[in-house]
Amino acid sequence: MTHKKATNIIIRLRKEGWSGDKITEFIGYIETHNPTEEEFNQSSQKTKE
Repeated sequence: MTHKKATNIIIRLRKEGWSGDKITEFIGYIETHNPTEEEFNQSSQKTKE
C-alpha cells in the first residue's frame, strides 16, 4: 500500500470515528493478511449482492 492510499484510509476512518489504535490494527491486518482464493471469492460475491 502506498503512503497516499494509507493516508486516505486513515482520513476516511477518522471521519467514521475510528480510534488511532483501531486504525493501526486494521492497517496491520490488511498489510499482513493474504486471503485465500476462497475468502476472496466470498468477499467478491458479498459486494455484488
